[in-house]
Amino acid sequence: MMLALKFFLVLLPLLVVFVGILFFRRNAAEMAVVGLIICFAIAVSFFETSLFVATAATIYGFLQSFGISIAIVFTMLLIFIMREVGALETISKAIKRVAHTREEQALFIGIGFGTFVTSLGVVTPALFPPLLIAMGFGPSSAVAISVLGYNASTSFAILSIPITLPADLFAGEVGMTALEFGYEFAFKISLFLPVIATIISCAMLWIVGGLKSLKKGIVPAVLSGLVIGLSCIFLVLIRAPIMILGVVAGLISMIVLYIYFRFDRKRKGIELEQDPIDRKKLLRALSPWLLLIILASIASIPSVNVFLRSLDPGFTSRIIAYETIEFNVFAQVYFWIAVSALASFYLLKPNKEQTKKALKTWSRSIWAPFIAYSLFFSIAYIMAFSGHELTGRSLELISEDYNMNYITGIVLGDIFGPGYIFVAASLGLFGAIVGGSETASNVLFFGIQRQVSQQIGLSDEQFMTVYASHGVAGGVASAITPSKINNAVNTIGKGNKLESEVLRKHLMIVFLLTIVLSIMTALFVRLAI
Repeated sequence: MMLALKFFLVLLPLLVVFVGILFFRRNAAEMAVVGLIICFAIAVSFFETSLFVATAATIYGFLQSFGISIAIVFTMLLIFIMREVGALETISKAIKRVAHTREEQALFIGIGFGTFVTSLGVVTPALFPPLLIAMGFGPSSAVAISVLGYNASTSFAILSIPITLPADLFAGEVGMTALEFGYEFAFKISLFLPVIATIISCAMLWIVGGLKSLKKGIVPAVLSGLVIGLSCIFLVLIRAPIMILGVVAGLISMIVLYIYFRFDRKRKGIELEQDPIDRKKLLRALSPWLLLIILASIASIPSVNVFLRSLDPGFTSRIIAYETIEFNVFAQVYFWIAVSALASFYLLKPNKEQTKKALKTWSRSIWAPFIAYSLFFSIAYIMAFSGHELTGRSLELISEDYNMNYITGIVLGDIFGPGYIFVAASLGLFGAIVGGSETASNVLFFGIQRQVSQQIGLSDEQFMTVYASHGVAGGVASAITPSKINNAVNTIGKGNKLESEVLRKHLMIVFLLTIVLSIMTALFVRLAI
């Protein structure tokens, strides 16, 4: 079979998913099922993969997805409880006291608070639009702030699962421990953020009010972008727990912006807000997140993390060639998210009606994201296991010519050669749109990025730079991911027209960011940064 045809067949499942989501407006869960079926059939029919191995890969990927899929499930429970008891409204009111102008609110909520709550697992496209509409923003601006503001720091979302999960899965392939891989990956990602976060801050102001808003808020925009990026670099260098990097960076950004806003108003002679904040009520509203930060910080201490991992016996199944899946439940962030979600019933004390409504909404909402995340992982492992056969107790590669990741790497390497470093980030963008998240993209395309990097002679350190740009591009993709835009639009009762309008506006921003990412990637690789 011709190499070009093999390459087309490898991409076909992903292209079908992309077209279905973007042009036919099907949700990610539906297209994940379609993509899995096509990928499974192609692996068996054209890439010498037995039904047994393809089935094993599907199950293996499904089980390996638990690090993100279960985290999403319990995060949604926590958020729905907080919403029903009014905790999110209390937190939002406190924020309004800090930022007064539209430009200040866009930056404080979109960049600072957006980074903070996204790192804690809040789905900002669902949370922010109603709040921003109530504060006087137009529908287009409300959606833009909700899906664009936190994009630079998406790698640190949900207590940094986009970083820790690939570290757990792939560290051995580059000769590192999971912890070493995690910090190296986080550091490389952070190097891009001062520039990318600053561009996003400025772009968001442009969408909010054009050149007028950009001129009015250029100083805090640059300040917020630089603070987010430099905070992440500093926190990684001092080896702060990976799970809370985004949380702390977002908090630092909010503090810096708060200080700047107060200073600016005093300089202009504007009277400051004098009404006292109900600190007890605010503390109670924040209590589930505070508990989660404390528990996640403790769990991420290396010695504690090793101990927690030792408590889990692992899981071995013959259906996946005796491969051991180490769930490490007590060391995973989803366990502590679950603890915080359950503790919120005590901390927030929802009444019977609020509890019933939260659980009803939760039980109705969790299946689509759970299925989408799980099946995209299965697709990734079918691609990785393709061309293998079961020999004794292990999987053996029949021929590299029948491995889907290898084929993709060879073709991309041949097409672009050393110039691939200029287009590597685009694969992260594509993967996040198809997979619906940076985490899915990081897992789905690790093998391909690794294969191409080896094909063009990059070192492990240079590969980590390429993979980091892939991750950052996956975060940038949130601005044009159809499922996220649809989520934001639906929360304010708007239709397809607004979705198309937002998508068109954001496409140019994402295109610019991807170009900048590509140039930075090539520069960092050449300089061995």
